[in-house]
Amino acid sequence: MPDVLLAAVVEPGSCPSMQTGGEFHGVDTFPHHRILLEQFPAEGMVICVSGDRRKETVVDCVRAGKPILCENPISGALVEAREMWAVAQAHDVLFGVCFPVRMSSTCSRVRKRILQGSLGNPLTVTVRQSKGNSGLSSEDTSGGDSVIRTNPGTALVDTLRWLLGGEFTLATVTGPGEGTGEWSARLRLEMNHGAVVTVERSLMDPPGVVTMANAVCLEIRGPRGRLELELFAGADFAGLDPGCDRSAETPIRRMLANFVEAVRGRARVAAGGTDGLRAMEVVEAAQRACKYRTAVVL
Repeated sequence: MPDVLLAAVVEPGSCPSMQTGGEFHGVDTFPHHRILLEQFPAEGMVICVSGDRRKETVVDCVRAGKPILCENPISGALVEAREMWAVAQAHDVLFGVCFPVRMSSTCSRVRKRILQGSLGNPLTVTVRQSKGNSGLSSEDTSGGDSVIRTNPGTALVDTLRWLLGGEFTLATVTGPGEGTGEWSARLRLEMNHGAVVTVERSLMDPPGVVTMANAVCLEIRGPRGRLELELFAGADFAGLDPGCDRSAETPIRRMLANFVEAVRGRARVAAGGTDGLRAMEVVEAAQRACKYRTAVVL
């Protein structure tokens, strides 16, 4: 994006390789977002600060009238995310959420096939560990029931909503649970158009919290056919589009370009605040279903 001028917030001590309050490879840096807002003519803000300071940053930028692209999940707690979204709505400010899978050309082609009915209906989707995935990441599971404990869970939910063109309506668990053996139940998510998604136990540690080290595989079946899709391969998501030019064509770069176009009024942001909130709501429902072994209606 050669027509975009960048600036960055680098808090003291957060990134030793970057100078605070100067330039880094031609990018102006500031020690705090409020200083950037005062001194730099920003048209939009990409917010990826850690969760405990994200609400403050989002609210300050929104009140300054700056369109934002917020990291996923919007917040660590659903109630806080709703408050942030309410402030953005009250100030009529563009609120985007980082879901780069939506900008994958490979996934977009799969979505088109599904929505055109090439696999038929209803669909069943199995989410399992990718063959190339070496293991699960460990996650901090401390905190109350309202805490959204993992980024991959919300990313997976949004990907499924977008790919399948529906809304989740029910979260349940199937199979044996805690007892004499290992907790081995699977998570079952039903959608409003009849699709059923099953998340294998190997992707949930602890139960109900989806964790992924590198990639997962979606097996999507319908009366007319079947396909498989690998997701979340690589930190820059380039693995979603094999052969893409990493310097210009990764889904993350397309997501950022989409945000710039949305700020300039030439496009709609690929994923908005309502998408981010819905993903958090579904993840929270899934966690409750697994914890209490009960059906949770969305």
